[in-house]
Amino acid sequence: MKNQKPKKRRVSTCSSAMLLGSLLLTTAALTIPALGQLDGAQTRDDAFETDEEPELPSHTVVINVDATERTRIRIGIPNFMGPSHLTGPAAEVARNDLTLISLFEVLPARQYPSADAEGLAIRIGPWAEMETQAVIKGSISGTESQQTLELHLFEISAGPRPTWTRTYQGTPGELRGFVHDFCNKVVEKLTGEAAHFHTRVAYASRLGPGRKDVRVADYDGFNDRRVSTSAIAMLPSFAPSGEIWYSVLTQVGMFITRAGARDAPVIEGDGLTMSPTICEGRVFFTSTRHGNSELYSSRLDGSRVRRLTRHPAIDVSPRCGPRGKLAFVSARHGKPQIFTMDYDGSNVERVTFRGDHNQTPAWCPDPSKPLLAFTGRQGGLDIFIVNTVTQDYLRLTQGQGENKDPAWSPDCRMLAFSSSRDGGGLYIMNPRGYNQTRILSGSAETVSWSP
Repeated sequence: MKNQKPKKRRVSTCSSAMLLGSLLLTTAALTIPALGQLDGAQTRDDAFETDEEPELPSHTVVINVDATERTRIRIGIPNFMGPSHLTGPAAEVARNDLTLISLFEVLPARQYPSADAEGLAIRIGPWAEMETQAVIKGSISGTESQQTLELHLFEISAGPRPTWTRTYQGTPGELRGFVHDFCNKVVEKLTGEAAHFHTRVAYASRLGPGRKDVRVADYDGFNDRRVSTSAIAMLPSFAPSGEIWYSVLTQVGMFITRAGARDAPVIEGDGLTMSPTICEGRVFFTSTRHGNSELYSSRLDGSRVRRLTRHPAIDVSPRCGPRGKLAFVSARHGKPQIFTMDYDGSNVERVTFRGDHNQTPAWCPDPSKPLLAFTGRQGGLDIFIVNTVTQDYLRLTQGQGENKDPAWSPDCRMLAFSSSRDGGGLYIMNPRGYNQTRILSGSAETVSWSP
């Protein structure tokens, strides 16, 4: 039997404006209003409820400079050999990759031995004197339309021969991707686990009243482009396939669509249908189709809708996680806190017990690390991490504007987030809050990172 689509009710212009204003202030930022203490909370942690929750950490981690230097790998990356308009930018991609992941200390170019004299080889002595542990050398050759990129990784302890070599052939537009791929392998060779420099981040960008776009960029901020076609689109999320899903606001409500659907509804209903996340071949989302904001799931085509929560409080922001768990935000204990449940809606558990306004949960994808990043309000909005097993909390941002909407990289080595500092933008940092680097300027919110 085909899915029956609900009949749409047109909302008046005045009502639509009020809805939009409320949405942008609350739901679009995944912020929900504090409610009075509710009776009959349907979770097993009632014993933890108090009139006031303990505060979130008030200070970030104190950085021990000496300790962090000793744990990073010292690496040199001279400009590659070949046409300067290609080789300098290509080498800078490698330097940027290994800097952003916070596992490397990329030595400044002024300290390098004479790279031109070395060619694609290295002389161990000068590099060893600088306590360099690894060196990347490269060359670009070919025609204007077709280039060959040769890259070598040298490990100083292994001697003058490269321990990893790769040759790529393609167009100038493919060079960045080739360097990302090589750096993924360098990280794997030197740390035992590959990086994810080929991935992307999606986010919503507010361009003014009545205009918000869903955009996507390479993880380092390059190739930034618009995904949505409607005037008001928001709340993007990546499916495991890499496809981007998001929400569109219209005068008759809000629906869910995906990239490539030309902003046509894929999942809709009366009121607001929004905030998609894809787990195990189903879409989990928030909807007000029955009056209150609850969580639902459906097939990828919008059929077989199942209601997962039934509570008088607001339930929003579902996020897929490892081990068959879904994180979400609920005010069922009086103020917004983060909960988890199984994909079928069972086994609801509260997982944040500090702070009085926690939202935008993001799971670390690694099943061995029970970590949730989230936005907490402690003075202002900042990024925190909670270990859901030990209940240890870590504050990552502080004193630099409003920071919110964290998203983990696939290997949990980096977090993307939006910040209002310095005019606003999209930032990346490591999971200790170190190395906070802006990758895109301007309006950015509700961030998602591709698998």
